[in-house]
Order: sequence, then structure tokens, then C-alpha cells
Amino acid sequence: MSARTPVGVLLALEGSAEEDLVRRLATEPGLTVVRRCADLAEVTAAVIAGLARVAVLDAELGVDRTLVDRLRGHGARTIVCCDAADVPRYDALGTLALAREVDPVPAIRSLAEERDDVERVSAVLDPERAGALQPGEPPGTEPAGTEVPGAEASAAEHGAAAAGMAVPGTGGSEAGGGGSAPSPAAPELPATRSARRRRLRAGEPEVPPRRATPRLVVVTGAIGAPGRSTIAINLAQELARHGEETVLIDADLWGGAIAQTLGLLAETAGLSAAVRAADHGTLDAGTFARLAPRAADGLRVLPGLARATRWREVSAVSMEALLDTAQRAGTWVVVEAPVLVPDDDGGYLLGPGRNDVARSLLGAADEIIVVGAGEPIGIERLVQTLLDLDDLTTTGTRRVVVNRLRGSAAGPRAADSVAEALARFADVLDPILVPDDRALCDRALLAGTTWREAGGRSPARTVLTDLASTLRTAAGRPAPARERGLRRVLPPTLPRATAD
Repeated sequence: MSARTPVGVLLALEGSAEEDLVRRLATEPGLTVVRRCADLAEVTAAVIAGLARVAVLDAELGVDRTLVDRLRGHGARTIVCCDAADVPRYDALGTLALAREVDPVPAIRSLAEERDDVERVSAVLDPERAGALQPGEPPGTEPAGTEVPGAEASAAEHGAAAAGMAVPGTGGSEAGGGGSAPSPAAPELPATRSARRRRLRAGEPEVPPRRATPRLVVVTGAIGAPGRSTIAINLAQELARHGEETVLIDADLWGGAIAQTLGLLAETAGLSAAVRAADHGTLDAGTFARLAPRAADGLRVLPGLARATRWREVSAVSMEALLDTAQRAGTWVVVEAPVLVPDDDGGYLLGPGRNDVARSLLGAADEIIVVGAGEPIGIERLVQTLLDLDDLTTTGTRRVVVNRLRGSAAGPRAADSVAEALARFADVLDPILVPDDRALCDRALLAGTTWREAGGRSPARTVLTDLASTLRTAAGRPAPARERGLRRVLPPTLPRATAD
């Protein structure tokens, strides 16, 4: 740090604390107060203009995760002065939180000298606190690699029990690694009981089964209405029927319809309330259970935005925090992502970009399901979407689903025609073809339920059952024994579509 180029500091504090800090910083070499801001909007504008590298803010102004991430993106680190009880919560937002009675000058000096994140500064100021919370972790979370006996059950059950939310690792069982104790809804298998008795006779300590690693499945697709919501809903239901807790999130910012499809119109504020809680570090198990009601056995649904004009309320960093909570609530998280739309040149400096949430979800996904409609215009749009996705950085396995395939729209050899077009123009060699079953879709929509609950045998549902089994196998979770015999009688390939 050079005395000729002092580091700019922004202040936005309440009361006499700001006056006192201005006087003290005036005597600090290498630091200068460039502006005393009235609100967070002025702080943001000053940081974007490049006036400061450190911002000292009062928690009473409404500091949240999105603001901290935005300021960090423009090269500024934040210090939040708050009540002592709120220090862990603000630490979890990625800022450096200080109790009001703590002198902030050493922290300002350390942040000005260090260009790294606040974790290094925390180590200088308070070695015991440093590392206890990683930026973005919710308060009360133990450091990675630390196990506290009974901590998971006590913390999760306290927030979720009243809301009826299943706590992973504390109850229920699943194929491939379930909860630590069987529940009445999922009795202990005889083989499991025998093994348990052998361990007890041998004097071996009981080791609870480890919870399966949560998997994130992102459903996206072409513009229009190819059936993204329908596929997301019924795929989530097929995953949930294996006994694993599944969370379905409607993150389609432009036209979410999952709540309407399932008849959850007035149940909850949904996505907007969840991201608001995540922004302020207050999204815990109980809050999530209240906002994501149970729509079926093993399936929770977080409804989307009420209006597309509210899309700026959802930022990528808030969505990441929301997914962290959702993956603690279920072993499968199925998210309907917003479709990619044209971005404004330069994006929104004072808010999230139009495609930030979509890019964040696609980048974090373990499985990406790309949905298109089985007719000429739908296939053209699907090909363009696949080309757009090629420009993004993703690590998840991409699977292409062609929905509502029918001979009346795609010709008498609909399956062959679609497969040939996708292989030729998008290099997709193994599309998943879902036959059109209008009767089943209408029956489920009128009842506000899923295909499974609507009843009846259907080639369309069989395809999604197969897809769910494929995802489970890819995750190392084989189908339950009772399913394996049934698989032999299911049609091995999609039946040829015929004209209506």
C-alpha cells in the first residue's frame, strides 16, 4: 500500500459511530474516506465508479448476500457493523462482520492491504473465528470435515419437525443409503435387521448409514411450451417414489407454471420468499419446509415467481444459497431453469443479468435435461437451444428429451424422423422420446396432480420411469429389488408413433 495512492473507504453507518470513524481514519496513513453514503444505492454506485476498495456498512441499512456479491464483483470488500448475536449470520453472507463495540480500524487496514477474500483478514483479527464459517454457509453450519455427535439431528429436527419436513440422515430409508433409523413408512428390511443383530452380538458399535450425496437435476429447454414443467414435475415424482426425499423448484423466471399445474396457487410465496431469506442468511430447514409444501409422498415443491416482472429479485448467488438448503432437505433436487433469453448489451450494472440464474443452475447441475417439442418448429428450436448450451460451461451430463411425439405432427415415422434430425443438426445420437398422451396429461392437469397419481398405464410415463431409473443408476443408486422384475416386461424401445 502506497501513501501516494491511498485506498478509498466508503462509510454508511448510523449515528455518531460514523463521525468517530471519520476522525480516526483521517490519521491513518494510506486510507482515505472518499464518501459518506446515505444508503446502499449510493454505496453501490460509488463502488461501480471505482472510488473505493473497502465499504463499511451498518447492518440496519439492509445488507444482504446479493449486495455483498455485487460489491465483491467490482473489487470492493465489505465490513458490516452489527449486533454481536448477528455476527455469524453476516459472516455467512461472505462479508466481514464486526460487533458494534469492536474497533473496525484494524479490519479496514487489513482489507485495504490484502486483495484476497475476508477469510485471511478474519484469521488476523480473530484466529478462533477464522474458518468456522465459509462464505455462503448458513449460520450454525459446522466447518467441513468436523463432526459433532448429535449436531445434525438436533439442528435439523428443531427447524423441520414442526413443519413436517423429513430430516435427511435422521429418519426414513432409501435405496442406496437412507436415514439412520427406519420410520413407520419405511420398515427395516429383514436382511438389515439380521445384520444389525449380528453386529450387536459381536459387540460392534452401530454405524448409521450415510446419507446419499444429493444430486441436482436441471430441466431446461427451448422457448415456447415444449412441456418443461410437465417433464420436471413427473420426473421428480418418479424419483420420489423410490423412497428418497425429492425437492422440486420452479426457477423459471419467465413463465413458471409448476404451482398452477399441481394446484398450489395460494399455498406459499415460494421462490421470492426463499431467495429473500437466503439473501439475509435466514433460510433454515424450518423456513424452507414452510415455503416448500409437500405435494406428494417424498416430494416437496417450491413454487415460482408470481410475475415475470419480478425476475430481478432472484440473483445467482441467492439461488446458490437456496440450492444448498434444498440439498440438505432432499437427496434429489429437480429445478426447472429459465430458458436462455437475449441479454442486454453490458448487462445490468445495478442488478442481476437476465441469464445469470440460468447459467448458475446449468453450471452447478449434475444432470441437465433439455426438453423440446416433437414437431418441426419445436425440433428447430431445440437444435438452436442445444447450440446455445454448447457455448456455456457445464459439467453435468446432458440428456435430450423430445416431448409430445406424435405422428400427426412429425409424420408416420415420427421417432425415426426426429432421431435423424437431431443426429444430423445437433449431434444428438440418443434422444429420449416421450409419446404424446393427451388423455393422461389432461386428466392430471384437471386433477392438479402427477401422471402417476392420475393413474393408468401410459407409454409416456414409462419413458419417464426409465429416465428416473437411468438417473439413479448414474448416481450409483440401483432400483429397488421389487422393480427389477418389472423392468423385463416394460417395452425396451419407444413404440412407433402413429397418426392421430
